Amino acid sequence: MRLTQKKIEEIMLKILGEEGLPLIKELAAKDNISEFELANKVKKDIKVIRKMLYLLYNHNLVSFTRKKDKIKGWYIYYWTLLPDSIKYSYFKMRREQAERLKEQLSEEKKELFFVCPNNCIRLNFDQGMDFEFHCPECGELISLDRSEEKIAALYRQVKEIERELAQQKQEHKEENKTQKKKQAKKNKNKPLKKKTKR
Repeated sequence: MRLTQKKIEEIMLKILGEEGLPLIKELAAKDNISEFELANKVKKDIKVIRKMLYLLYNHNLVSFTRKKDKIKGWYIYYWTLLPDSIKYSYFKMRREQAERLKEQLSEEKKELFFVCPNNCIRLNFDQGMDFEFHCPECGELISLDRSEEKIAALYRQVKEIERELAQQKQEHKEENKTQKKKQAKKNKNKPLKKKTKR
């Protein structure tokens, strides 16, 4: 699976929020970019940029190298995205999303839901009884919600995520096989060391 810009942004936006989008785009465009250059391009204070970078670093999505400035004597940090870590985080997020959707699907199948005609609120049976089957927002009588469409949509979402995860797992197996073959070939071509007598 190719790591697209959209997938990179999806993961990092969960951590940084919308205000981090310009930083994400700059990081994706270039490796080993200095924090001062990032601050200039994004037009934010260096402290804000550092805070965002450390958040990404704590989630293992970026790495840095530091070099001492010969003139000023302080350290400058150069930042790079870690595509493998981003890929791992993306699939971890997708697995968690699939689990949540499965729980929601299970809930939809076993529970009765009631909805307000004005779409104010959706309540399960117990909550509906607590409010005597009236909307707590507008006071209208709530009616039984036909959830077949919602169940079908949740089921499709779960299947789509599971298909994506299965594809990723297969690609990962193939990558491992290729790496093992390369390593075996490398070891085969390596000359044996002769034992020396003492």
